[in-house]
Amino acid sequence: MNIEVKVLLIIIAITGYLTSCKKNNDKPDAVDSSTSSLNVINASFNNVNIYVNGTRINNTTTFYPGGTLGYISVKAGTQSYSVKLDGPNNPNSLFSLPLTLSKDSVYSFYVAGNTVDQVFKTTDVLVADTNKQAKIRFVNASPDAGNISVHFEGTTAALDTPKMKDLGFKSTSTFYLVAPGEHNMALHSAAFPGTIVRDTVSLSAGKIYTYYGYGNKSTGLATGLFINQ
Repeated sequence: MNIEVKVLLIIIAITGYLTSCKKNNDKPDAVDSSTSSLNVINASFNNVNIYVNGTRINNTTTFYPGGTLGYISVKAGTQSYSVKLDGPNNPNSLFSLPLTLSKDSVYSFYVAGNTVDQVFKTTDVLVADTNKQAKIRFVNASPDAGNISVHFEGTTAALDTPKMKDLGFKSTSTFYLVAPGEHNMALHSAAFPGTIVRDTVSLSAGKIYTYYGYGNKSTGLATGLFINQ
């Protein structure tokens, strides 16, 4: 057997060995399909859109003041979130930030203003009451309302019954058990002592709700209510 033939056989043998090793040992990288559930709340007085890694997630409509997205599935881990004012004349982001969400967890993300220090998220542990009561929590999403308190059942300041006191900006209360039906609610602000925002809300048995205050000194205060579950 001449030298050229020997060299050719050696090359074929080495190639076959490397191919075999690759088939046995080299597995394709697994695609990370871990997800989280995220609700976005526009607690500002701007029309905004939300982007994750450059892709807009509120595809059907813009976020109007007080608007909510409802829980959607997003990629878990640390992703880049951006907030833009709505409209063709606002191509640039108001701000971007990295947001870390754990796999199979549930969150609410509040946009309370035009700067990154005015956004925050809550971890939503949602367990309905087995005795068919309603559950409700309170969130302060106003950057300059000061501490807020939420009152139940009264129709005037003198008759308001405190349910939760002194909730600071970006703070979230625990979930309270409440009888289903209609409730008179009032939001009192430490920074606006003469202003009381009143609502009548209907709460259903076995449902979980979030009641939040938002706005600022220039726009005034407003409230929102959404169903978590």
